Amino acid sequence: MFEVILRRIRELSESTRDFQFVRQDGQQLDYKPGQFYRFVFEDDEGEFERSYSLCNYEDLYGDTLDLVISRVVGGRATRLLFNCSEGLTAKVTGPFGRLVLPEVDPGRLIMVATSVGLAPYMPMLRELETREISKVVLLLGVRDRTEFIYGDLLRRYAGSHDFFDLRFCISREAPVADDEFAGYVTEQLQALAPDPDSDHVLLCGNPAMIDDAWGYLKELNFRPKKVVREKYVFAREKKAASSALTDDQKKLIAEKMKKYS
Repeated sequence: MFEVILRRIRELSESTRDFQFVRQDGQQLDYKPGQFYRFVFEDDEGEFERSYSLCNYEDLYGDTLDLVISRVVGGRATRLLFNCSEGLTAKVTGPFGRLVLPEVDPGRLIMVATSVGLAPYMPMLRELETREISKVVLLLGVRDRTEFIYGDLLRRYAGSHDFFDLRFCISREAPVADDEFAGYVTEQLQALAPDPDSDHVLLCGNPAMIDDAWGYLKELNFRPKKVVREKYVFAREKKAASSALTDDQKKLIAEKMKKYS
């Protein structure tokens, strides 16, 4: 565990901000691009935890932790982070998670994300610059163009890397650019005609999207090890605490036990 302090807040859209935290011990990060960290915050009610994937792009392995967070109605973390200022502190554990680049470069890597599910792919893009991979496709699903977080950066990346194909999938507006497509990411995933023998797929974001995409890929005979999934479940205030652990909580506990065993 280490402590961090909030150094910078930037607004990416009406509902999304990025937060840059800095390690107070001065040590560098040791993680695989795509992994997440567990943050322990404190508010008037006491301590609480949230998990966030690192969105580091400019500095992958320094002492900074970049997070991209969307506002959640009734969310405890939203109430704290969207009303705080620089200087906020937190305790951090990790890294955790299996949403990382495959050790062996596939014939094609397909990254699928909705909204802030883009976060873990940002450090992966920098890491991919050091690998020899033939093709990478990023499908980013949004409702409208205000949710094109890091859109300019992604378009510059696509323009300077021949192996990278960017596709924005818009569900509530008509496409006006060559890299924009009407509808949902699952439709574009099908348009790519994924190959279970050569493709590797990463899914991150809305649980319903991930379930739909995984169901489609299973029909194509994709094996589980060729499709890595990470669902973004947004925490809201609960009227009453539940004593039963969810599947996500059980998974997190198992990952922590494995990490420190």
